[in-house]
Amino acid sequence: MRRLVLLLLAAAMLLAGCGGNKSTEDVTSLEFKKNGEVVHTIVEDFSASYYSLEELESQVQAQVDEYNTNAGSQRIRVDSAEVTDGVITMVMTFEGAEDYSSFYRQALFCGTVKDAFNAGYDLDVQLASAQAEGASIGRQDILEMGERHIAVVREPIVVKTYADILYASGSVEVTGNREATVTDSQELSYIIFR
Repeated sequence: MRRLVLLLLAAAMLLAGCGGNKSTEDVTSLEFKKNGEVVHTIVEDFSASYYSLEELESQVQAQVDEYNTNAGSQRIRVDSAEVTDGVITMVMTFEGAEDYSSFYRQALFCGTVKDAFNAGYDLDVQLASAQAEGASIGRQDILEMGERHIAVVREPIVVKTYADILYASGSVEVTGNREATVTDSQELSYIIFR
């Protein structure tokens, strides 16, 4: 039941955190680190009088502890949780995309193109160039980029990469050299970076 509460809260935060004219520091995001870690920053309205930061922290920590116990090591950590001006910012670090995927039961992959292909991801997609307007690549070009990195996401969220973004699927708006916004929650979205 508690896991359901956290998942529902996180889902609501993810969906609500993607709208409006906020800077990317003010919205929910996923940051892929070079060491494989995934930093999930949840930013959401927390102004209702019945919200309790202590209760939320306790529930989240209990679920993280349970996950880590089942995994046999510390795979997830809660780095911080604070409320400022009625807005909660919670930062969680996952040892890898597979931990995020397992914890939230949400598709997420980050690794090489070769690893994505070997993991069974369908790379028969068209990706638009982040640098050359109108240029795109398909399956064969993607497979030839075997050692390039790819993020595969299925949720509307801001994505931050540790290297420059080269290509992205149609459901992704590249907003900076190392930042993009995924808009589709139904289909997998692809981002290739250096």
